[in-house]
Amino acid sequence: MKINFPALFQTPVQKYRFFFIFGNDKDVFERAIYYLQKTFKSPLIITDEKEVLKASPVQPSLFEDSLSGGITLVSPVTDKILTQLDTLNDGIYIFTSEKARASSKLVTTFSASAQSLAIASYASPVTTSEFEFLTRETDLAAPFKGLLFKAYQNDYKGLLTTLAKIKLYGDVPESDYASFLDPSSDSDDLTPLLHGFLVRDAKKVTDAFGNLTDADLIPTLRNLTRTFLTLFELMPHKNSSIPWQTMTPPVFFKDQPLYQTALTRWKQSEIQQMLESFLSLERKVKYSGFSGSQVKQSLLLSLPEFLGK
Repeated sequence: MKINFPALFQTPVQKYRFFFIFGNDKDVFERAIYYLQKTFKSPLIITDEKEVLKASPVQPSLFEDSLSGGITLVSPVTDKILTQLDTLNDGIYIFTSEKARASSKLVTTFSASAQSLAIASYASPVTTSEFEFLTRETDLAAPFKGLLFKAYQNDYKGLLTTLAKIKLYGDVPESDYASFLDPSSDSDDLTPLLHGFLVRDAKKVTDAFGNLTDADLIPTLRNLTRTFLTLFELMPHKNSSIPWQTMTPPVFFKDQPLYQTALTRWKQSEIQQMLESFLSLERKVKYSGFSGSQVKQSLLLSLPEFLGK
């Protein structure tokens, strides 16, 4: 069977063993994987196509975790994976491909199989069904939920971050609604800057600043805050196994190695200082008219202290 991503929330996914996610929007990939994880309440075991192809049917140990209740994510895959499906006798599998298109052999094969679900993942706003899924564990007043949905319909990551803040905040009185209703946009242009901060690479951070405009300031500071809130949440697991499958908001599986590296380079007190710095600068931009050059200067001056250079 083949569906578009929004239909996933009305589809009885328990009927299927194989899920094939294709398309060109990595955020929607992440949303589909997150939904499947939460629905099946299973940990995610990540592998690649080479490992699957070299596994022998008489040597199932490679997928031993899947047999005990996990979901195996194989990413990315090509047509070669189709020759191995019959050997995967147990467990749930998610396969992904950003290159496959609707007419490709991968899509047509998974679409035609009774035990497979092909999910087309292209740019998609948060639907009512997805919003209800994401907010199911929160006790929010109906008017506030309506305002949240309207504010974050086109900002999935912003919605997850806001829900995490609400969970920490507790009951939100009506007088404080506005504090949670200011969405921020995400941009691939910010990726080098975010990654530079995480791995404490002052040169990468300095180079990335050159691409920022005044219009980017608030989104940049909020993305930095979001990134370091995630790192702060991971700190208790610094010397142990990280429960990626229960993270809220989730960490995209391709970014998980980056956060593991960041954990070895940051202390909790330093992360708290960074968060205070980002929040202080955001207030100055909003209420004191701080310009782009002033924000850049403030952050660049902090690089020797925070990035250890």
